[in-house]
Amino acid sequence: MLADVLTTAAQWQREQALLTYSIPEELEPQLRRGQLVAVPYGERLVEGVVWQLRPDTEPALQQDADEQEPESNNEKHNEQEHLELRPIREILDHEPALVPYQMALAEWIAEYYVSPLAQIAHMMLPPGLLQRSRYVLKLAEHPEEMLAEAGNDTTSLSLRALIGLLLADGEIDVKRLKALLGPTRTRRILKEVKSSSLVEYEPQLHQAKARPLFKNLVRLCADEQTLANWRAQTEQRVQQGQETAVVHTTETTRDVVTTKKSRRSFDPWALPEPVMMLTLEQPDEQAQLAQRQLAAIDLLLQSQQQSAQWTVSKLCTASGLSEKQLRALVQERIISIEKTEVRRNPLAQRNIAASAPLQLTPDQQQALQCIVQQPHGNRQPILLHGITGSGKTEVYLQALAHVIAQGQRGIVLVPEIALTTQAIQRVAGRFPNRVAIIHSELSVGERYDEWRRIRSGQVDIVIGSRSAIFAPLPNLGIIILDEEHEAAYKQSGFRPTYHAREIAKQLGKMLDIPVILGSATPSVETYYHATHKAYQLIEMPERVGASLPPVEIIDLRDELHAGNTSIISRKLQQELESVLAQQQQAILFLNRRGAASSVLCRECGFVALCDQCDIPLTYHSTERILLCHYCGRRSHMLHQCPQCHSANIRYFGLGTEKVQATIQQSFPTARLLRWDRDTAHHRHAHEQLLDSFANREADILIGTQMIAKGLDLPGVTLVGVVSADIALSLPDYATTERTFTLLTQVAGRAGRGKQPGKVIIQTFNPQHFCIDTASRHDYHEFYRTEIDARQQFGYPPFRRFVKFTYQHKNRQRCYNEALLLHEKLMEWIDRLGIEETDIVGPAPAVMEKVRGKYHWQMILRGPDLHRLLRVIDAPEWDIDIDPVSTL
Repeated sequence: MLADVLTTAAQWQREQALLTYSIPEELEPQLRRGQLVAVPYGERLVEGVVWQLRPDTEPALQQDADEQEPESNNEKHNEQEHLELRPIREILDHEPALVPYQMALAEWIAEYYVSPLAQIAHMMLPPGLLQRSRYVLKLAEHPEEMLAEAGNDTTSLSLRALIGLLLADGEIDVKRLKALLGPTRTRRILKEVKSSSLVEYEPQLHQAKARPLFKNLVRLCADEQTLANWRAQTEQRVQQGQETAVVHTTETTRDVVTTKKSRRSFDPWALPEPVMMLTLEQPDEQAQLAQRQLAAIDLLLQSQQQSAQWTVSKLCTASGLSEKQLRALVQERIISIEKTEVRRNPLAQRNIAASAPLQLTPDQQQALQCIVQQPHGNRQPILLHGITGSGKTEVYLQALAHVIAQGQRGIVLVPEIALTTQAIQRVAGRFPNRVAIIHSELSVGERYDEWRRIRSGQVDIVIGSRSAIFAPLPNLGIIILDEEHEAAYKQSGFRPTYHAREIAKQLGKMLDIPVILGSATPSVETYYHATHKAYQLIEMPERVGASLPPVEIIDLRDELHAGNTSIISRKLQQELESVLAQQQQAILFLNRRGAASSVLCRECGFVALCDQCDIPLTYHSTERILLCHYCGRRSHMLHQCPQCHSANIRYFGLGTEKVQATIQQSFPTARLLRWDRDTAHHRHAHEQLLDSFANREADILIGTQMIAKGLDLPGVTLVGVVSADIALSLPDYATTERTFTLLTQVAGRAGRGKQPGKVIIQTFNPQHFCIDTASRHDYHEFYRTEIDARQQFGYPPFRRFVKFTYQHKNRQRCYNEALLLHEKLMEWIDRLGIEETDIVGPAPAVMEKVRGKYHWQMILRGPDLHRLLRVIDAPEWDIDIDPVSTL
């Protein structure tokens, strides 16, 4: 048999990504598809995935990137007949890292998103699992004989010094040698090493960062009778030690009693005063040891009841024993110390309450029946269009329960880590100890342990952000995407630019399993496919136990005419007063961070820009700094204009900090909480902020997009949208859809408990159709207006988009490269005869300069662009297939 291996060391852009290796006889019975193996590649040893096993009668693929392909197939076959294939070195993990359906999915992603297969396979593995190549220097065999030879004159002083170093350390990494000697001297020594038989130059793999965690755990191993006898003897030792501790009374003298209160000074003529001293003799050391041993055993007994674990170091600290004293109990066979693998559990600190299935409404029952009774062999993705509060989550949970009862498992995707917290509470509460979590905020160790639990089938459900779609879950039976409209499901910025929704659809098709796309505001493309029979559509138009909150639109132009220049309208002010008086909660939503969006000089018009990004700096009043939200650059506050030196500097714009300051001034006793990317800057911040508000520790929550997505907060009766117009002026085809979605979603946070809710939307543009339809919770009217506009202008879903972006420090270079690619694209469009295809641009991006680089882009539009993408060679360009935004 031969093995075709996929390795990231190969040229990622080459069409043939697999390399063929022979299989050593001792490895052949153990080798399986999907396993991680170590293979030679040139002089290096690299890691790869066994992609295919096949008979050795088939032609082999090249093993080295620098080999030249024969001119004809016959020549290639003849050459490979005499080609001596290099063998696989070792199997790194006997459990396959990729399951068969993942490998098939990776091939589809590589084809659709025109990306290297090795990149996609790497993305499916947990971070830190793959090992980097390294070179190690070791002494050759029979070092005594070699050292005798090293004493002759032909051996250089440098090589002798290296041998001395190896005698001390055993081996040395070439990278470390470079750090010690520098690159030039290292190159000379390596050249000598390769021509000498004294030192071996061996390729190896670094130890993987992701690996199991082992700790020395202490356990009770004595049976009940033995432990009872030991305890009786130990308690007797303690009692005997206490009895020998005797109190003695002695008389001594002191010249003067000095206290801080009297501050008396020393008097040499004073008579000595008798003082009675009580002296407690030190308890017996054996009794002290016995007391500490008893404390250690008691702690271990408590941990058995609480399913807790004690390491050697923690138990010694808690009981006061030394490690030597603790190990004495091992010799008495009371305890055992075992090197045990410890799971890094991301849910370890959470107290998750168990939940039971709820009684379904008729709409929920119908939706569940459609999901579980979908016929095999002809499954379509299911769009579950349910308004906010219609009970989609309960449908998900009962569909998962049905699948698990059939012996299968499920994946649940949520768009943001902020939503993962609440989703975990619901899913893990319904399916305790059978849920794994996958998202980017986990540590390398946590993600590795979760991945191994998933792979071994120890869990029934995987929940996480978009990368959780690649979990190696055996017997996968259902995939659920909650809030399927969210742009967070799209990976942009690096290849492959996949969308988790498209991956889920393809995976569902491959495995013939249900794929549920849930949303109160489906993306226009998804609803279009549902109305054209490509998806199955399920509508849930009623809220469970409540009605949708009424929405009132406030025209901010009328507020200005009435003399109200505050960012809070009079109506919103009144409603906030009412909410606070009734001890209820409110949410104020704003699609912007910071306190001011720009810093302007009124004299000369100077605007404070980021040097690296050419984007206005945002003023943050809490830290009193100017911050760039694209590169993170910080600047000091400006007190005078650097251009005209005027002191007439003003801070304009609206941000969450400014809203917070305004509300605090109007309602000084209100407890405020701000939730944006500045306050949620670490992995547990989202959970802490959500718990704080859900536990009624704050009255008003002020936040950005994070608070508009799927949160269930029963105490909220008022939602205020401070400004609905911020995103409407952006030059992007999906701007109106994003605005409608945000307004509808954030409005849905109100009135989800027993008290009815109310929503107030402040805007300068109340007549805009997306604001009007959002105020009426009318998705269907919005969709009809939006789909007509998209058909008129040829926007998705009527044509496909591909965004090409080029970035460079030199602006002229960007312009030249854009012109060259434009010319090349037009040439291939004509050559391939692709109809209804055009190019928008080239032009500078909306944010032209970011992090010191200029960005130019083009939008390729057409019904079928893959024929063109497969022949275009643009390695320096970022290519985003099916972008969710053209900004």
